Amino acid sequence: MDVLTDMLNALELKGWISARNELTPPWRYYFAASHDMIFHLLGSGGGGYLSFEGDPEPVRVEEGAVLLFPFGHAHTMSDELTSPLTRIQHVEYSEQGSYQGFATASAELKMIVLCGAFHLEHPGAFPLLGSLPKVIHIPAEQGRTVPGFAEIVQLIAREATTPRLGTQVMLRRLTELLFIHVIRAWVEQQEASTPGWVAALRDPSISTALGLIHQAPEQRWTVEELASSVALSRSVFSARFTRLVGEPPIMYLTRWRMSRATRLLKDNVEIEKIAALLGYESAVAFHKAFKREVGMTPARYRKLG
Repeated sequence: MDVLTDMLNALELKGWISARNELTPPWRYYFAASHDMIFHLLGSGGGGYLSFEGDPEPVRVEEGAVLLFPFGHAHTMSDELTSPLTRIQHVEYSEQGSYQGFATASAELKMIVLCGAFHLEHPGAFPLLGSLPKVIHIPAEQGRTVPGFAEIVQLIAREATTPRLGTQVMLRRLTELLFIHVIRAWVEQQEASTPGWVAALRDPSISTALGLIHQAPEQRWTVEELASSVALSRSVFSARFTRLVGEPPIMYLTRWRMSRATRLLKDNVEIEKIAALLGYESAVAFHKAFKREVGMTPARYRKLG
């Protein structure tokens, strides 16, 4: 079981490009904090500086780079550190929002920046997301080394530059692919000693245990059974799993079951069938577990959609 694939597939992620900005120096954009993930694609026209409030050192970013802000942190981008504020921009996902292009009439050198957002229904249900940094920076040269990455970026830029019939849906689908590429590239660039969820994926024993949970969440796993499956003692396995994943094995199992349950409820699967699919001995037992973990009954969750 490829755990990363399973998690990315379960995210119910939605993406869109909100705006294409043509920036003529001097420029400084302040991006307000967002409930959604924010991302930028830096096109032609040189580079700039990325700054966070409270961080003393701005980061230089060059054209062709991709920036992802997993927690929607407020940030500033500018061509020079001394440039005055040009615009305050709010970037949030919109189901019905239309793509906008902000062009300048100037013939001077322009910096092209595509801005967009990713929306997740339940980001807290996925421990991998909690281990991400406040910004993932994929420079152009790194993107060119990842198969398919540069091509996706180029397709997005082309669609955003010359809108055609179907551009809205194309941009939404392409940005969802971009998110997967960014997460894969970030995971692959982490060093072997990186703590947290990435280390869990790289640890043979814990990765195998995660695969077992994802492959068969309906099985009534115990810590002893999972430990035995990866040839570790109960105490060693439990301590290592908790340290790397961020929560004990059975708590992770329960949260993963609830994640699957929410999707099944949205698909209008009967509650009794969901209980059986996720290993609960009865609909009543599932009902209690769901309410305890999610904070509402399965029926109410289904009604709220």
